[in-house]
Formats: sequence, C-alpha cells, structure tokens
Amino acid sequence: MPLPFSAPELSDHVVVCGLGRFGLRIVSLLREQGVAVVAITSPETREDRRVAALDLGAQLLTGDFRFPDTREAARLETARALILATSDDLANLETALDVRGQHPTLCIVMRHSDERLGERLQQDFDLNHVLVPPILAAPHFAEAALAPVPERPHSRKRLAPLRRGRRPYRPDLTQLLLLLVLLFLGGVLVFHKNLNLGYLDAAYFTMTILTTVGFGDFNLQSAPAPVKLFGMLLMFGGVLLLATLSSLLTNYILSGAAQQARAERTARRFRGHVIVCGLGSVGFAIARHLRARNLQVVVVDKTPDDDFFRDLAGRLPTLLGDATRPETLLRAGIRRARAVVASTSSDALNLEIGLTAQALVEELRPEQPLSLVLRCFDPDLARRIHRVSQNYTLLSSAEIAAPIFVEAALHPKTAGVVSETTLEGST
Repeated sequence: MPLPFSAPELSDHVVVCGLGRFGLRIVSLLREQGVAVVAITSPETREDRRVAALDLGAQLLTGDFRFPDTREAARLETARALILATSDDLANLETALDVRGQHPTLCIVMRHSDERLGERLQQDFDLNHVLVPPILAAPHFAEAALAPVPERPHSRKRLAPLRRGRRPYRPDLTQLLLLLVLLFLGGVLVFHKNLNLGYLDAAYFTMTILTTVGFGDFNLQSAPAPVKLFGMLLMFGGVLLLATLSSLLTNYILSGAAQQARAERTARRFRGHVIVCGLGSVGFAIARHLRARNLQVVVVDKTPDDDFFRDLAGRLPTLLGDATRPETLLRAGIRRARAVVASTSSDALNLEIGLTAQALVEELRPEQPLSLVLRCFDPDLARRIHRVSQNYTLLSSAEIAAPIFVEAALHPKTAGVVSETTLEGST
C-alpha cells in the first residue's frame, strides 16, 4: 500500500518512477520547464533525494510503483507521460506492460539496460520509447576523448617519478626452455666424450634420460662415477624442468595468460589510441562506439563483467589489471595514447585513475598532453574540479541521458528511438 498521498487535482503532469540520481535529474529538468511532476519512490530512498525533489516542487508518492493502487494514486489517467527511471529492468517492464493495458494512449518512456532488446520491446509492446542511458552517453564520452587537447603550461618544478611496483619473480617459458636446451647439450657433449657415442646416439641417450623413458639400449652401468653422478643430475633436472614447463604451459593456456599476452602485444603496436578503464555498461558502450568509428581502443579492467569481456576480448585488446597502478597503464600503451577514459562506477576510483595517468604523462611525455575523460556521478565534484583544473573532463551518463528522457516524454512524436540517428542528435 502506498503511504498517504494528497494533492490537488492533477492533469498534464509527468509521473516519474524511481528517485535515484537519474530519476532526480529527470525531475529537476521537468521542473525547470514548469511541468508538474509526481515522483513515486520507495521508503528506502535516501532522505536528501526526497528533500531535493520536494525543494524542486515535485510531489512525492511513497510506495511500490509496480502496484496498481500506487499508480492510481499518481493519477495516471490524467497524466501526460510516465517515465520508468529505475535500474531494475524487470520492474520497469512489468509496470510498462500493466500501464499500457490500462492506459493505451499514455506516453511511456522506459529505461532499459540492453539496447538489443530496446527496439524489440518498443515495437512488440507498443511502448513509446525504450532508452539505454549508457548508449546515449557513449558518443559524448567519445567526443570528449577525441577533442583536441589545448596546450597546457608546463611547470618547471621537477616532479618525483611515480613508484612502480615490482612484479614478483616468476620463471617464464623462455628461461625454462633455455635451461632445458643447455642441459640437453651438456648431456650430449658429456656422453659423446666419455662413452664414445656418436652425436646422434648421445642425443638419443640424453633425451631418454631427460624424459625418463629409457629403453635399456644405453645405460651408465659401466660408466665412470663422475658420469653416473652427472646422469643422476640430468634425470633430476629433466624431471624438474619438464614438470615446471608443463605446469606453466597449462596455466598459460587455461588462465587466459595467452590472451593477455596477445592483448599486450597488440596494445604495444597502437599509436594514438584511446584507453578505456572500466568495463561496465558505460565502458562497454564507449569502447564499442569508438571501435565503430574505426579508432584503436585498449580496454583495462580489474574485474570486468564476464559478458562484456567475452564480447570485446576477441575484437579489442582487453587487459586485466588495476588502472590506478602506473604499470597497468604502461601495459596499455599510455606513452603513445591520445586519451584515457575512466568509466568505472566509482567517482574516487575514476579520479585516482585520472591522477595516475596525468602523473605518468607529465613524467614520460610532458610536451604531449593527454585527453583525460572521467565519469562522474557527483555534479558538485565535477564543478569543483573544472573550476581549478583544465586537465580533466568530467561527464555523467545520467546528466547526458536525462534530457533525452525528458524530451521523449514531453515530445513523443519528435524524440527518436535509440538508434544511430538519436545518438548523433544527442552529441
């Protein structure tokens, strides 16, 4: 049951379901245009957002928008439009279907996370607009990354170089193979000189010892003691090296290290590419948009979304690593990159990535400034940073997408669907 809600007779208002960052921004834009707003929000909504919505002049209805009695209290029968702005795809879709059955002519604008289903849902269920915020925001991030970077005055103060963590020592395949070859050649020479074997027979005997598959046709029974000791060392070394080599090869193939090595080699060949840090829905959309424009892209993420990773790994170099660490950005080719886009879901993490990238650029290529684009949820933080520094461009996918939702709700016949046309119009 919705909490008690009383308001004068409403008409031509917009009902907004969800009062998160995105929903609150939509409410703000609607109120700026003088549109009456009823915001349906859950009891768990943060108090500061409820207060902000009330200060904007919206009317709040506390309850679950999926329930008919809650929507009835919002007077959908006289509303101008319904905007489903929560991040819950299923709740949005259930509500949109119920409302469409009850109000066939009401304009419904629904948020969804999967662009592949958006147009299908729109057509099959007679929804006015199904919009995907990351897809709407991606062109803006791409344009910011590709914008010319103005010349910045260089400080004469010498900065301390960043400390880069050392990787723990691990023997690689090349080292093990080299040791194995040296052991093999040593065995051939010893057996050739001391057992009077031809080089081919010495090589054959050495191989049977290293692989511990001797057939008995050659042995060290009558060999001098030093040769027997050498044979024992050869057997032990062969077993140890072959076991370690097999373990490394198995791990290299199964753990994805081979794919990571290929990705690093590809990144090393790139020039003037864009490094996208954070492979969530926004990072995925940005990387795909840049790739669709035939631009070189390297993606970095510590724990990427499996679906996004599988989708991009075969088409773009996708590196696993912490983008706040200098060595990770170096692996991604920051020396030759034109831009870094930090698109994680944390303002603090994005800022740390930006600061690390800027410090690396000042250390490695001070005469070639880098475009730094950071995803930011807090508009106050973005304003503070823009006020004191020209090095960073901070963008919010909610700030970018919210006006398109409002346009779709107020002018449903002219606001396009999520398509290339819409994306071009939003940039």
